[in-house]
Amino acid sequence: MLDELKQYLHIYGDDEDIILSSLILVAKDYLEKGTGKAFDEMNPKHKLALYLFCAHQYENRNPVVSSNTKTLEYSLNSLIFQIKWETEETIT
Repeated sequence: MLDELKQYLHIYGDDEDIILSSLILVAKDYLEKGTGKAFDEMNPKHKLALYLFCAHQYENRNPVVSSNTKTLEYSLNSLIFQIKWETEETIT
């Protein structure tokens, strides 16, 4: 997951590995608690939700709320809702 997240964020060095690894753990916990389902690294919706969460946290380390927070909330909440109600029969 670390290498994929780094690619998503366009980070090519190893300087941020500790921070990114921590963000991955927090994102997985956030998604599992928000959906009630175990994180599935093979599910594209799970991965995208993790990338969105991590990207937002990485790029907005300032505690002040910015205008792009609403866009993130909508995108992430939409994915969380889909993951929460997705059944194995609907996965293709």
